Amino acid sequence: MENSFDATTINRQVEGLAASHQLLLERLGGLTDNMVSRPSLLSGWTVGHVLAHIAQQGDSITRLFLAAELGEIVDQYDGGFAARVDAINQAASRTADEQVADVRRSIYALEGAIASAREGWFGSARMVSGIEVRVTDLPLRRWREVEVHRGDLGLAELDCAGPDSWSLDYVRHDLSVMTMQWKSRGSMGLTDLPQQIRTQSPTVRLAWLMGRVTIEGLAPAGLMG
Repeated sequence: MENSFDATTINRQVEGLAASHQLLLERLGGLTDNMVSRPSLLSGWTVGHVLAHIAQQGDSITRLFLAAELGEIVDQYDGGFAARVDAINQAASRTADEQVADVRRSIYALEGAIASAREGWFGSARMVSGIEVRVTDLPLRRWREVEVHRGDLGLAELDCAGPDSWSLDYVRHDLSVMTMQWKSRGSMGLTDLPQQIRTQSPTVRLAWLMGRVTIEGLAPAGLMG
């Protein structure tokens, strides 16, 4: 897989990711044990499940960066999807302090791996779905995970509830990326967003493109399958 290095884009996405990481840690400063056991906005998952996933997904991206630096391509999660599910279930019942400490640990480990990456930027990474992507795609993928799953916590008192809690900086950046993906599906890249979507707010537009909201009369965007 050919992988060019666009320093301007990488710098922009790494900066945005770092800000998103810090915003998450700031919001989690008010987390309580009671909140951890509540249902999240994701079916079948508590807040604890979402937090465990955020931490472990960070570890998985660290794993991909470290492997790429060695010229290797490894599975995103050691043991694959089943191991990922088991690890999340095992960690979901931890206390609030334990959850926050693990999220913080994973964040700092990932940011360290990103900071130390050299030749790894030109490598590839295998995601849990089995697809291979460029290592340069990983910062945005992680940024998206942090923003979206912060909203999935469903904790309105911590301003972590749904797309409205996504940062405007993230929305602006990823909306541009996702809109280009949408347009590129059509002939000559001229397929514009449906009129019903163009009249929505930037956050709603992005949420629709990601399959996070439905719009009456419109089929799902189908970009995140």
